[in-house]
Amino acid sequence: MAGIQQELIDQAKPIVEGMGFTLVELGVHRSKGQCFVAVVVHRAEGVGIDECAAISRTLLPRLELVEGLTEVRLEVSSPGLDRILKSAAEYEIFKGRGILIWLRDAADWLQGVNLGLRDGMVELRREGQNVTVRLEDIVKAKLDSRS
Repeated sequence: MAGIQQELIDQAKPIVEGMGFTLVELGVHRSKGQCFVAVVVHRAEGVGIDECAAISRTLLPRLELVEGLTEVRLEVSSPGLDRILKSAAEYEIFKGRGILIWLRDAADWLQGVNLGLRDGMVELRREGQNVTVRLEDIVKAKLDSRS
């Protein structure tokens, strides 16, 4: 399934980017003879229902051509206000957004503005100062809808 997922990413990414969005995540699973593909896209100005529908209409015919897929069901969505960050790349995608980080052995969330990822370090703007956190020390990170 990993090979098909990478093939789908390779097909979807240039289409999504050509429409002015960033491909955040693509997941695929099979059930009862159908192939379900979930795509999460981002754009700084936001992603609405109409944009998701347009991406779906453009992307579905291309994905249906991928060898080994049958009865493709496609879902396109935005990351959501409180998205849990699932990959290092998402620190760059969501640069400038408020973020909550839970560190190993922490007693509370670390809150700040995500300034991006550099050399395995996440940089935050917190209480007027820049703070860096090692990516490997982060147990969980999510977008902060309050900021």
